Amino acid sequence: MNMKTSLKFIILLISIFLICNCGMESDENEKKKRFALKANLPVDFITNQNLGDSLSVVEAKKRANSGEIIVINGFIGGRREPFTAGRASFILCDDSIKACDEIDTHHCPTPWDACCEDRKRILSSTISIQVLDEHTNLLRGTLKGVKGLKPGRKIKVLGTIDSQSIPPAMLLNAQQIELL
Repeated sequence: MNMKTSLKFIILLISIFLICNCGMESDENEKKKRFALKANLPVDFITNQNLGDSLSVVEAKKRANSGEIIVINGFIGGRREPFTAGRASFILCDDSIKACDEIDTHHCPTPWDACCEDRKRILSSTISIQVLDEHTNLLRGTLKGVKGLKPGRKIKVLGTIDSQSIPPAMLLNAQQIELL
């Protein structure tokens, strides 16, 4: 390879690196923008008022039927990022699943993802929570950071089991959330 060809090759590699790097930065900026847009919820949607007796996620998946109104409890987690960017939904995990900081003394940066637990057990112990607008569409804006909602937060959710739900992939349309 002569000097001119080597120089062209190096310039090509640098150009590819810069293009790829710009795309990654743009993707990261886009993700931040989607999480920056917060869901606009009714005033009393998130409350400290007791929503009453509740079922665990595991109990709800065994007993609840489509269209049934229930109160369910757990913690926001089961995944590294349990909230959906740009949409009002998240994953609720059963309290029987232990966060990594409850199992081990290591300092996991995302203990709510429960990565120390068996993945199949986590999947069978989670439910998707979503907030619908007045037209029954998924509400725009993330719930992450709205009025105290964050990964690892223990909550109760009052809602209706979605008609498209099946026990392995249960979906709850939230009507109110209690912070515990």
